[in-house]
Amino acid sequence: MTLSRLREFFRHKLSAGIVWTTASFAVLAASGILINLVISYFRNAEDLGVFNLAYSVYIIVSQIAVFGIHYSVLRNAAHHAENRAMLGAILGSAIAPVLVLGLIWTGVIFALKPWLVLFFDSERAARSIAVGALGITLFPVTKVLISFLNGLQEMEAFAILQAGRYIIVASVATVFAISSFPFEYASICFLIAELVTLLAAGAYIFARSFVASFRIERTWLSYHLTFGGKCLAAGMFGELNTRVDVLILGSLLSDGAVGIYSFAAMLLDGLYHLLAMVRVNFNPLLVKAVRDHTWPDAQKILRISKTFVPLIMGVLALCVFTFYWIVTMYFIPERGLQEGLVVLFILLSGLVVTSGLIPFDNLLLVSGHPGYQTFQQVIAFLANVIGNVALIPILGLEGAAIGTACSYVAATLVLVLMSKKLLGWNLITNSVHSHV
Repeated sequence: MTLSRLREFFRHKLSAGIVWTTASFAVLAASGILINLVISYFRNAEDLGVFNLAYSVYIIVSQIAVFGIHYSVLRNAAHHAENRAMLGAILGSAIAPVLVLGLIWTGVIFALKPWLVLFFDSERAARSIAVGALGITLFPVTKVLISFLNGLQEMEAFAILQAGRYIIVASVATVFAISSFPFEYASICFLIAELVTLLAAGAYIFARSFVASFRIERTWLSYHLTFGGKCLAAGMFGELNTRVDVLILGSLLSDGAVGIYSFAAMLLDGLYHLLAMVRVNFNPLLVKAVRDHTWPDAQKILRISKTFVPLIMGVLALCVFTFYWIVTMYFIPERGLQEGLVVLFILLSGLVVTSGLIPFDNLLLVSGHPGYQTFQQVIAFLANVIGNVALIPILGLEGAAIGTACSYVAATLVLVLMSKKLLGWNLITNSVHSHV
């Protein structure tokens, strides 16, 4: 791609969205780093492990609670972006069921608390998970509202809301870390973050009059539940795949070991979310490219992604690794986090290798094939679980990292194969042979 074509691309609305969401990523990454540093400095690896176990369960269960309905909202908001009456039915018919589901799953976590104590062999971890579960009451509604804005390509609002959520989580966690409060209650940060984000997203949608009126229609309610049900496993396994290593470590090793691994994994999460921010910008465009058969538009963004994303991620990975080395060796050497250096190197390697295609990870879903999206995520999850269970007893923390890195590769391979089969789009050669 020539420099002139690259400049032309960055004048496009897509580029403005990427700038906003990249700024949001910067806040997200800084928040993640702050949480790790503050907890490690003022507390210890055990507290860091407890917090990250609660965070892992929160991420996974909240994804189940939203039931994949946010994917239906994203796709249909993009399809009907100019029809305010239709948008009101789409959004209203999604909020009603997810609100009920959020309440149900919060109750489930509280009911399972005794079993969580047994599974993690930690009363503190179980208590932290239960407190964090309060946020699941509101998370599904917040997720639907943010996905609605994503579908309408309101990326500025999307980015600000996402960044604000992580600022609140980091701020509340910091207050607990530097105070004398029992740290297992720090997971209340999720409830506070969801409440503020929900109110802000709702106010923005109302102020901009994106919908004529909120209403529940049986047709849309049925559609959301059907489409969401097909997407549920994809979202659930996708989130499981980002946290299953931490959960398996929590069941096999100590809270301290989980804390060491989590310190490295949190930095990886920051880089992964950069790719996720790019992906949310691509999703509405891919919906329209498939709908209108405008494949050159889709091919253009793939070409840009494959050319520049691995280079950028490689540089950022080097910066992150250097940062981790300096912090653990010179600022908090007494915390024993140096073992995470090898873990971080393995995780970063797996991410960089697959980074060019990760922004297209929702391609199967947004093209109307949620079942195949689920298949992709299940394969990645199984690769992760098998790798972790097989390698952690032998290699410890490094085994967990290898299993997770392999899951990235597995997910990418399935994406390539399914895209070629279902859409006729070869993501490796960037050629299209389809009349879909």
